[in-house]
Amino acid sequence: MSVQKLTISSESGQSIALGHSDVQSFSEIFQRHYAALCLFAERMVGNDAEDVVEEFFLSLWNTPHDFENDEHLRAFLYRSVKNACLNFLKISLRTNERNTKYAIVQGQIENSYLTEITRTEIIRELHQAISELPPQCSKIISMGYIDGMSNSEIAEKLGLSLQTVKNQKLRGLGLLRKRLPGEQYLLLFMVLYHL
Repeated sequence: MSVQKLTISSESGQSIALGHSDVQSFSEIFQRHYAALCLFAERMVGNDAEDVVEEFFLSLWNTPHDFENDEHLRAFLYRSVKNACLNFLKISLRTNERNTKYAIVQGQIENSYLTEITRTEIIRELHQAISELPPQCSKIISMGYIDGMSNSEIAEKLGLSLQTVKNQKLRGLGLLRKRLPGEQYLLLFMVLYHL
């Protein structure tokens, strides 16, 4: 029985073999992309997103693929999950009414495919940037902008004064502005208000 491999060429030209013979590397790819792919799939299949993404990773594990670089891998992952979602919808939508909905959803997915990839990547970058803030700033920014809590709710939950929460929010936003280029900061700030 031959060993299935997933091969990615690194920047140095060396290739990395992934598959049954390399559980650690496959696990790293899974850990790095699973959450973002679930968020991406959720917009298409709702609560079934995790199941669709897990099934996709199972098929990826069992089938060899070659990738030139990380960008090629990422594009493949999003395209494959999109197709897995469309297949899931096609199988799930049995009646004429559901077939009509499938056609509408497929058209919407095709139109918003790149938009959803961009949105997902921006949210991933936002979470990464927030996680790099000092611990208290990170927690307050996350609670306020991602969880949607008010300043007074945050203050009560963390046992801080309202002014401390406001100061930490301002500090966190200031640090994000310094760390991120102007356009990226504006995009991230817009996403904060639309999560």
